[in-house]
Amino acid sequence: MVPSPADDDSADTPAHPRATDGSVATLSEEELYAIVRVATEDAVLGALGTLMLVGIGIVLAAWGAALLRSATPLPAAIGVVLVLFGAYLALSSLRMIPPVREWI
Repeated sequence: MVPSPADDDSADTPAHPRATDGSVATLSEEELYAIVRVATEDAVLGALGTLMLVGIGIVLAAWGAALLRSATPLPAAIGVVLVLFGAYLALSSLRMIPPVREWI
């Protein structure tokens, strides 16, 4: 991978101090590139993580539904737990319900 111009941190020298007023107009090209690169990477990783958690939730709910069809009570109870956890995982990943950390 080719390092970005911001990786060598040439803009943070005594001759060229970083902008502290928060204005985009005073940022150099290297700083803007670094900011956009990090923001894009965060967005892509966030989207992939959400898709992965929704997929895991769907698989868990499907396994739980398969266990619900059993005639014995223990696998049916485990199936209920898996269906509920899978549904919670998928819905909280999509931010349709709040995550547990907001309940406490």
